[in-house]
Amino acid sequence: MGDRTTRPISKISRKYTFIILAVLSGIVGSIWIAIDTYTSEAIISNEYAFAIQSMIIGIIVSILFVLILWIPISKKPFEQYLEKIRKKRIDSQDGDNAQLSLTKSETKKTKRKYSFLGQWIDPQFNGIRIPSKKMFLWLGFSGLFSGINTVVYFILIKRMDISVFLPISQFVVVYLLIGDLIIEKSAPAAVEIQSIIMIVLGVILAAIDFTNTGSLNWLNLILVFLVLNVSAAIYVIFQKKAISTKDQKGRTLDSTNVRLWTLLFMAVFTIIFSLPFMDGAGWLLFKQTFQKALFPIALSMLLVFISRIFYVRALSMGKMSIVNSLSSVSVIVGIPITVICSLIWPEYFLAVTGELAWLIWMLRGIGVILVFSGIVGLSLSEVKIMILAKIKAGEVCDIAKIKGISSVEKVSAITGKYDLMIILRSRTIGRGYQPIVDQMASLPCLDVIVSSSILKEWNA
Repeated sequence: MGDRTTRPISKISRKYTFIILAVLSGIVGSIWIAIDTYTSEAIISNEYAFAIQSMIIGIIVSILFVLILWIPISKKPFEQYLEKIRKKRIDSQDGDNAQLSLTKSETKKTKRKYSFLGQWIDPQFNGIRIPSKKMFLWLGFSGLFSGINTVVYFILIKRMDISVFLPISQFVVVYLLIGDLIIEKSAPAAVEIQSIIMIVLGVILAAIDFTNTGSLNWLNLILVFLVLNVSAAIYVIFQKKAISTKDQKGRTLDSTNVRLWTLLFMAVFTIIFSLPFMDGAGWLLFKQTFQKALFPIALSMLLVFISRIFYVRALSMGKMSIVNSLSSVSVIVGIPITVICSLIWPEYFLAVTGELAWLIWMLRGIGVILVFSGIVGLSLSEVKIMILAKIKAGEVCDIAKIKGISSVEKVSAITGKYDLMIILRSRTIGRGYQPIVDQMASLPCLDVIVSSSILKEWNA
């Protein structure tokens, strides 16, 4: 049994903890979009003024939230500071005493206890960190495309309801899949084609509205498919780069710092992109509504921050495919949220009415289920493959080349009959064996002896 003292949710197993976190990230995402929709309709009608307000308030709220997460809840941070002072003194001592002192210091770290309040949400959080130059590069690019995505987001939430917006925003999955296929120079597998068709058909059905001049005109179609989802896909690519980049000490940024620095860049670019569309009336509305919009915007931006932490935290505990499937529950949650909000605030959330309302809601429900099923089908087709290999006698094997092969997740040296254990992760079985046949066979140092698909894994 795992040590529950190192978990944010102490009485729940690791498996169910990551499921809860992934689902919560999707549900919270639906809630913050509902709050933004209310704010844009009830308080501030200018989407560009709304975007600038959100970024200014969001930066303030996020920094305050991170400072709260940085509150020490044990003596460990102070002990670590004193330990740094001791290490400086150790440098003047002889080597044996220094080694003894360091050994004692390492022994104290075997029993992990949370040092800061934020480690209950993200155990890797250890305060605000300054990213390295390379991290700044990837965070800057992710902030740039997130800024583009954010401006379009504020435009679209005024033009369509949540039950339509959430399914079409999931179309980014299709772009990411197509991008992978282009990079890998391979044809799509049957399950990938099936999933793409389900997602596309689901988006079309979810957007149908016979009673409203509504949801998707030509301009909205361009914004949705060529700007919103494309920028989201590029943002994901750069965000992955930022998360995987290590500094000079071999450390990666935790999810809290990744979100904080991405938000800072995103806010700058969002404001820059919104300024050309602001006129005198927009700035007047900005000033008049700032105080009134402060609470809903602060609440929305706080939920965005928490949702992103939940998502990245879930990724560290389970497979990315399963996490993505669970978080896509937001497309289903969008329908009841739309109905509930239309009952509470009918003047701001316009529900579909009329003789054909039942047909529209039925088509919308089918569309949402198709989008969700397509994402789940695509994600759950992922396989993990274990390869046991021998190194040929007299050959020197370049491990970096093996790790550079597409889909390779881990390379380990082992004892016994085989020399290496290589773990691959791929979307389908057929695609998983492609790097084995084509790329590993081209390495002169390897004799690939056994390859097996991993059917099930058990976590502590």
